[in-house]
Amino acid sequence: MASKRNPSRNADLAGAPPKLATMDDLAIPTAAKTGRAHPVSKSASTSRAPHRINLRAVAEACIEEGLDPAVEIAKALKATIPMMRSGQPVLDDKGKNIMVPLLDVDTRMRTLNEFLQYTQPKLKSVELKMSGTLDLTSEQLDNRLNMLLAKAAR
Repeated sequence: MASKRNPSRNADLAGAPPKLATMDDLAIPTAAKTGRAHPVSKSASTSRAPHRINLRAVAEACIEEGLDPAVEIAKALKATIPMMRSGQPVLDDKGKNIMVPLLDVDTRMRTLNEFLQYTQPKLKSVELKMSGTLDLTSEQLDNRLNMLLAKAAR
């Protein structure tokens, strides 16, 4: 089975352990250095994606332009537009435009769900094993469960 890795890279190693990266290897290439419009990240597997964009450089370019991706996404989530019916804006009782969210509910929920993983810790699953008889009333079970939850929160 042929290796998918770059054969010239394997020949350079000749059985030796790989060399540590130098500061030149870690430098972000710029358009002036590479002659390209976008910075390109270096990758060991250039055959798959020879022109991948360096995400760090993209983030820095956004910040230089005053575009913080988290802030821009939050603005898009909060953005509203006038409700239209038959090409005319719909007005409320006071004569003001009725505003509706720019993004549909599904897009908003998926976006917020993605943000949630970066802002809230994921809960661990808890297994509860009870021994003895299950002749407890629902109130007794609730009290026991609340006691266990309070104990776990400490």
